[in-house]
Amino acid sequence: MSILKVYYPDEPQTEHVVSLEENTPMILPFQRTHVKKSQSRRQEDWVLKRARAIFLNQHCTECGSSAVEKLELRDGLLNQKNRLIPGTATVVGFRCHSCDSEWPA
Repeated sequence: MSILKVYYPDEPQTEHVVSLEENTPMILPFQRTHVKKSQSRRQEDWVLKRARAIFLNQHCTECGSSAVEKLELRDGLLNQKNRLIPGTATVVGFRCHSCDSEWPA
């Protein structure tokens, strides 16, 4: 039975790995694979885009008022009690309460 030891090349190696059958140390190279973008990373991108759209449209384009409401679809995620989770619905536009103007997101 042989002993397999994993080490990091940046660290100084103090012990030599020696197989019981052989007297010479064997080093097995491991290739690093590129990690695909995870689901949480894609979700972060979606959240950032939504937050930027809301931030850029916080003032009315017609009158400059800050009384702006976002218009959302009813496609948000529901929790275990079938209630809408805030911030998960798609923002499709904005509406000003002062001058009643609307514009797309």
